[in-house]
Amino acid sequence: MKDTNAMVNLTIKKDYDSDFCGSIPLHLVNLIQPYGFMMVLDKPQHRIVQISDNVGDFVPASVEEMLENSFANLLPGYQYDEILSKINNQKTEENIPVNVVLSVNGRENSFTALIHPKEDYVLIELEKSQSVGATDTSFLELYQQVKYITSQLKNAASIPEIAQIAVDSIKKLTGFDRVLGYQFDPKWNGIVIAQAKEENMDDYMGLRFPASDVPKQARDLYFRNPYRLIPTREYTPVRLIPVINPLTQRFTDLSDCNLRSVAPVHLEYLANLKIMSSMSLPLIVGNKLWGLISCHHKTPILPGYELRSALELLCSIVSGQLSGKERENSVQLKAQLKSVHAELLEQFYNSSSIAEGLLEGETSLHSLLDLSGIAIIFEGSILTSGSTPKNQELKELIAWFRRNKLDKIYSTDNLPNEFVQSKDFKEIASGLIVLPINAEQGEFILGFRKEVTQTVSWGGNPHQAIQMEPDGKTYHPRNSFAVYQEQVKFTSLPWKPEEIEAAEAIRSAVLEKIVRDRY
Repeated sequence: MKDTNAMVNLTIKKDYDSDFCGSIPLHLVNLIQPYGFMMVLDKPQHRIVQISDNVGDFVPASVEEMLENSFANLLPGYQYDEILSKINNQKTEENIPVNVVLSVNGRENSFTALIHPKEDYVLIELEKSQSVGATDTSFLELYQQVKYITSQLKNAASIPEIAQIAVDSIKKLTGFDRVLGYQFDPKWNGIVIAQAKEENMDDYMGLRFPASDVPKQARDLYFRNPYRLIPTREYTPVRLIPVINPLTQRFTDLSDCNLRSVAPVHLEYLANLKIMSSMSLPLIVGNKLWGLISCHHKTPILPGYELRSALELLCSIVSGQLSGKERENSVQLKAQLKSVHAELLEQFYNSSSIAEGLLEGETSLHSLLDLSGIAIIFEGSILTSGSTPKNQELKELIAWFRRNKLDKIYSTDNLPNEFVQSKDFKEIASGLIVLPINAEQGEFILGFRKEVTQTVSWGGNPHQAIQMEPDGKTYHPRNSFAVYQEQVKFTSLPWKPEEIEAAEAIRSAVLEKIVRDRY
């Protein structure tokens, strides 16, 4: 399977992470989706002080009848004691579901409840225990399937393979028409590295989507929600009554809520994707949002709560496997670099000069840092090896370093974007790593990487990701996801953290040798 690492880490010059999209207060929409209902309780009496306008769709009572009612009056005593214990003792951000039976006006109804204790109130989300629209699967069956998928994940040889196993498995479990494995690049653009789909669904494999599709505000909420479910984009949002929380005199913060309504622009986005429903689950690696599992369906679909919980568990397992594979790749690369580094050090310490030790012999700095060119500016001379800029161009680079007081390891895979004059020699030096020896005297070791021109395929034109109305406030997502290709220039292969670490070790050795030889 194709290794997408270089593609994912490819430097995209333009920043598509829209500040405008990211500034929308998604957690304060004060609206919910109607596949469940919500209530807000005061502390400590647990009176219902706010409730969603659709409560009558779930229990035989009106909003007016429910407001100011005690939550304890709706439950058997043992269940209320259990919920009270969760409210008082919850010391984790994980929201653990609980099954409840509400008795309202003589009728009992079973629900799955999520309890969110807050400083000033308690927020409770409720869904009917049996959701319709997805294949019912017993806990044992789900457990067996998750165990089997886990064993497959453990045997995966690469990150793309882990992602492909995940999307294949989730599609089989849920019946969604299309499931995508989506990895973020350093600028939060997402690239599809795995896909499982029905034949009649559009193919997005390998396409990149601009960061504005999942702006910062939405990305942050994935740390508080195990998934984002939209059973149908054609729903009527439901208000909380009263609109303002009487306990805080503000909108109720719905950040933690699965039922939280969706911004109209996102529903428009789903329509442009030609899908009716979606579900997305975060992949979190090293406490950072690594990517998403994104599920699409052409018709409304509501996976049962048990199935959603299994997907939540599965994605945490996938995240763990991704983390392990990244760690394994890093260890292997470090071992390779350490072997080359040891050979280079032995050669270097036995040499008569820095240039001889780093540029000549069986091992060189070229092989350690995968360089196409090296320049050593030291003691008034310039020594080069491989493809490097001309001496005058090197002097201009040194002057730039000194103006910017560069006295630590510096690297870039997009030098022309940092130093405009380098466009004249971009073919041989789009990538640069700098090892300062004596920055004040203009002494440096420079490593260069050639330009690697790549064609990036986007899902729609990223320059038109957001289309503003004349009022400057209303905006729409792009209405086409046809492949849009652009050339990425002025970039080299990216510098890996392990390579930066190896460069720092060589710099320390050079400084040590200089001191030893002089004194």
